[in-house]
Amino acid sequence: MKRFWEPGISRTILLVFGVFTFVVASYRTLATGGMEGLYDNYWLYMIAFGCVIWMRYQRQRQKEVDLRAEDARKAETSKAARKPGKAAGKPKKRK
Repeated sequence: MKRFWEPGISRTILLVFGVFTFVVASYRTLATGGMEGLYDNYWLYMIAFGCVIWMRYQRQRQKEVDLRAEDARKAETSKAARKPGKAAGKPKKRK
């Protein structure tokens, strides 16, 4: 059975919500005018900024998970490719 909530959909929702709140805050700031409009809609800008930061954090965590999985896969592949007669011990000293 296919999962409804794929891992990438949360980042998409965060991006859409962040862009939406930024557009609404910008419109309300321009409609009100002046610095007073900016002060009144500061909280909307912070929500948009928070969504973008959270999305970037999730993307970085996913990259770390992918790198760990790739390293584990490479280690398993190199372990399987090793000759069965040789042990992975200390290297021999040169004369």
